[in-house]
Amino acid sequence: MRITHIGQLLVVFSFILISLKAWADTPQIQGQLSIDPDNISGLVITDRFMALATDEGTSLQILPKRNGVYHAEPSGKITLTDTPDELDLEGLAWRKPYLYAIGSHSKKRKKIKPGASDKKNLKRLTPIHDEPSRNVLFQIRLNEALEVTATRKRSLMPIIQNNKMLAPFTALPSKENGIDIEGLAVTKQHLYVGFRGPVFRGNLAAVLKLDLEANTFELTDPKLRLVNLNGLGIRDMVADDTQLYLLSGPVNEVPNRYQVHVWNGKPRFSAWPPLLTLEKPAGKPEGLVVQKQLKSPGLVIFIVQDGLLNGGLKRYESTLK
Repeated sequence: MRITHIGQLLVVFSFILISLKAWADTPQIQGQLSIDPDNISGLVITDRFMALATDEGTSLQILPKRNGVYHAEPSGKITLTDTPDELDLEGLAWRKPYLYAIGSHSKKRKKIKPGASDKKNLKRLTPIHDEPSRNVLFQIRLNEALEVTATRKRSLMPIIQNNKMLAPFTALPSKENGIDIEGLAVTKQHLYVGFRGPVFRGNLAAVLKLDLEANTFELTDPKLRLVNLNGLGIRDMVADDTQLYLLSGPVNEVPNRYQVHVWNGKPRFSAWPPLLTLEKPAGKPEGLVVQKQLKSPGLVIFIVQDGLLNGGLKRYESTLK
């Protein structure tokens, strides 16, 4: 009996090792996405599915995993609203059975139109456009078959407007240091919201920590945390039980530098070395997944980029310091 029991344990342990190794390899996508494949802005990877968000349109997509490959199928597309108004989805987070997706909560200013006169371009640039459809956080319940069984939504704008530091920036457009949410992370009791903008005093990025009651989708006791990311804003984030991993990038488009930091969630006003720096990437890194190595203090980091087909999913390794 003892030998049989040990044999069973070895089989289970071997299965765990194989599963972790397979997950650490760069995930492969088979098929054609039903959402915009060139503007991927959010990423979740589990051992059963991948979720991708786009900042264009009103949908995200679930890709079930079969035989080690994530399959893009039309049935995996989840449309979150009946209106055509763009949601500007910028972040995804998963804690079973809920998938969370967040809009940027941002205002916008039109871009300069090449070939137009200075007068016409000035007219285009003058107004700041409110986009209420972007002011949304979704909680999507998935069953074991990865089917949506319930969807709830709410806006974080009342919480933002009630914060003395964040409120003044609600009048400004994104990419001009206005409110621009791009990071989202979840634990059992908390939801974390990361801001691409504003960046305070030139260096300090903002994270909003909220108490979460997942079963009722209640968010309470908001606390603003500031962290020095060398002048960059937050482009995505991941949380575990002890710390957060922050993907940072420029508030606008300059400098073309992106970094990954590990952070304990406490205010940090001095800069510190990143785990990973991406100099002049081909796209705009916007989605982050982090996995701890099994036999070392290192990390496997997966990043998707806006502007690359299917996000151009890429794998990196980093040693914890």
